[in-house]
Amino acid sequence: MIKSALLAGFFWASANFVPGTPVGTPTANAHPLPALAAKAPFVLTMALPAPHPLLVAAAPRRRGLPHTRMNWETPDAAAPSPDAPLPEEEEFIERVNQERTSRGLNALAFDPMLVRVARAHSREMCDKDYFDHHSPTPGLRSPMDRVLKSLKDVGVSNPDYLLVGENIYYCSVFNDTYNVAYGHQALMDSPGHRANILEPRFTKIGLGVYRNARGEFWVTEEFTKDSE
Repeated sequence: MIKSALLAGFFWASANFVPGTPVGTPTANAHPLPALAAKAPFVLTMALPAPHPLLVAAAPRRRGLPHTRMNWETPDAAAPSPDAPLPEEEEFIERVNQERTSRGLNALAFDPMLVRVARAHSREMCDKDYFDHHSPTPGLRSPMDRVLKSLKDVGVSNPDYLLVGENIYYCSVFNDTYNVAYGHQALMDSPGHRANILEPRFTKIGLGVYRNARGEFWVTEEFTKDSE
């Protein structure tokens, strides 16, 4: 049995942005992964509605866009370096930048902080058995919350401008067929995720993968722009 899933989300904020639930995002508990009995390959995709602005305080707004993350784990594997991408993470990033540069867009710069954010979200989705941009953990509810907390953790104050996008992807197996190329193409075939990958305003990327002992894997892609 093979199952996979996608979800996309996009957020924008100015200096006075107050994190909260984005427009078009369900407020109920995060979506649990479906229990499927089918033996044939099964693919599930999910994306938020087309983004539309929400004003918060004087100027901020937030919108839904693509979001992908993936955690990578093997029973006896050493913890990955917090500052260097794993081979699977590096391949996802390379494929994203190939899509962008082939269309005349800027290549995204690798950001180690975003890798830490993405890996943590991918692992949490596995550990807490959900699949969503919105975490059940207080203070880490949205992609924006997670990026802002990561900045705070390294002593960086909130930027005057911050644009955050996220793609998440899950598949029950990882092999020669259901690999990085397959996952990336699944994202490109989904309008919301594709929009995040090709969003011209983004300047940075971080990718986090997680794989459990059963071979299931999760991917989270984080995209940001932190200046106007």
